[in-house]
Amino acid sequence: MSESDKTKEVLEQILAELYFEQAKDTKSREKSYLIAEDGQLLGNITKNNHDINSILNKYGPYGSPYSTTSIFNKYSKYGSQYGPYSINNPFCNQPPNLIINGKSIGKVTSNKSIKGNIAPEAFIFSLENSIDSLLSGKIIESETTARAMKRESFIEAQDGTFLGKLNPNKYDQESIFNRFGSYGNQFSQVSIFNRYSPYGSQFSDLSPFNKFSNTPPKIYVDGNFVAYLSVNTFIKPRIDPEEILDWAERNISKYN
Repeated sequence: MSESDKTKEVLEQILAELYFEQAKDTKSREKSYLIAEDGQLLGNITKNNHDINSILNKYGPYGSPYSTTSIFNKYSKYGSQYGPYSINNPFCNQPPNLIINGKSIGKVTSNKSIKGNIAPEAFIFSLENSIDSLLSGKIIESETTARAMKRESFIEAQDGTFLGKLNPNKYDQESIFNRFGSYGNQFSQVSIFNRYSPYGSQFSDLSPFNKFSNTPPKIYVDGNFVAYLSVNTFIKPRIDPEEILDWAERNISKYN
């Protein structure tokens, strides 16, 4: 490890400890906020992004990607794909609760099995782009809508499940090119590369590899539907799943 890397690691640790101490003060909770199942405040929902306790303050304990109490920290228990209280863990049964004007309006989670779940992408998009609507209890209706409005390129199953971004960036946790991520891993239940999952099996109606399915995944580019992902030659327009990686390499920016 180089000296610069060591210095960066030390600074990040100092920041994490500072944010942890700041996050101990839960008396600053407002009428609208996100709170974890273990009782940890995860930030106030407020139009004042300079408020130290705002979930959108990137220099505060709830908005910084270096804070252990932030949903934006991909390694924290509230933001990690594997965190026990995380919005991004598709198997989490204890996700954060969204409180608006003193009332719970739902759980922010990528776990589709939780009734009335609020997709993380939809929540964050509303938070960053439509704070007034969010504070009135209105959230972007679906993850697909939020991603489309952000002009992302991605795959979506017919049941509404997000199946990964198409950007050829193997370091993006949400990309199908990341073999260690949820969407590029051959052992993941939300990967088209898992031949035993509902989204990769040759027998599932939701899979692109079922040659008889009329409900294969959809492909969106820059937020617009362009084709179905399917081996079923009767489906039009269609992109063969065996060619999706090469196709994405040629057509999608790795920054998308």
